[in-house]
Amino acid sequence: MLQAIALTKLVDVHRARAEWDMALELARRAQCVARSVGAPTIVADAIVAEANVLMCRGDFAGATTVFESLLATATDPRLRGVVLQNLGSILAQKGQLGAAERAFSESYGFFRQAGYRRGEAIALNNYGRVALDRQNTALAEQLLEDALAIARDVDDSDLVALATLNLAEAMAQRGENKRARDLASAAFGHFGGCGNRWRQVECLRLLGALHEREECLEDAERCYDRSLALASEIDAQGEIAVVRDALTRVRLARRER
Repeated sequence: MLQAIALTKLVDVHRARAEWDMALELARRAQCVARSVGAPTIVADAIVAEANVLMCRGDFAGATTVFESLLATATDPRLRGVVLQNLGSILAQKGQLGAAERAFSESYGFFRQAGYRRGEAIALNNYGRVALDRQNTALAEQLLEDALAIARDVDDSDLVALATLNLAEAMAQRGENKRARDLASAAFGHFGGCGNRWRQVECLRLLGALHEREECLEDAERCYDRSLALASEIDAQGEIAVVRDALTRVRLARRER
């Protein structure tokens, strides 16, 4: 059982480093080991880990199939909360924000039922992210502040950094550029320290947007350029397209000055 747990934890390490193939291999090995020792809870955790890799790699169809299959049989409230949380993330990334909100809300209820505080923070963070995407800045700020408080309470540094990054975006929407820049820089420092290039891309993209808004075009170009390089390294296709457009826009603006 310990081997299966260790393999599942390693999946998250390789996923954070965008080492997709290795992460998938470890997730499937973890499932085999857990089944061989009759540990259904660990099997489910390893299946979630596999689907998370597919989601982060951009294979939403594959991840959704895995998550929905697991949800159809799961009875444990914590596991149902985890699965709904990830389905909500996929829906949000596909632009189905209303459905994503419902999934996050239902997930939060299951986490509360299970007494899973870290899950509550995750649900609040993701619900806040959706509120940001819907331009409901006041609600987003409230949800993200709550998520940040719980993340600190459970001493989860990765979740603190993620909530901090999303709160930075909320501050950016409100026009509080200095606080947004400080928060994004703090999140970038954490993600750089743990080698999470995927989140570093997001931090740099936000920092670039803040510099661009203040017409500090050289700094904006530098941030976008670093963001694009990292996104290309990990083959994050969605981010590559967004950052490339921003970089083109800033370079054109610099030439026209």
